[in-house]
Amino acid sequence: MSHTKKKKHPEHPPVPQIKKDIKKYRVIAVAIIFFSLFGAGIAFFAADNNYVWLLTGGLIGAICGYFFGRQIVNGLFKN
Repeated sequence: MSHTKKKKHPEHPPVPQIKKDIKKYRVIAVAIIFFSLFGAGIAFFAADNNYVWLLTGGLIGAICGYFFGRQIVNGLFKN
């Protein structure tokens, strides 16, 4: 009688979560765009069409949107 031995197969490396990562970056990108437009809109009404303040408002809005988007991603995609 022969005894059959089961061969141990090497474990496969984990499949990267590409779709999950793409969703994370899309959420951050949407938040950046929304907040930059929101910041530029506030600057437009506050500074009366001054381009320096529009650019500054958009930049500050984009920075706030990045951090807000990261908070959303941390809340939605907990591992």
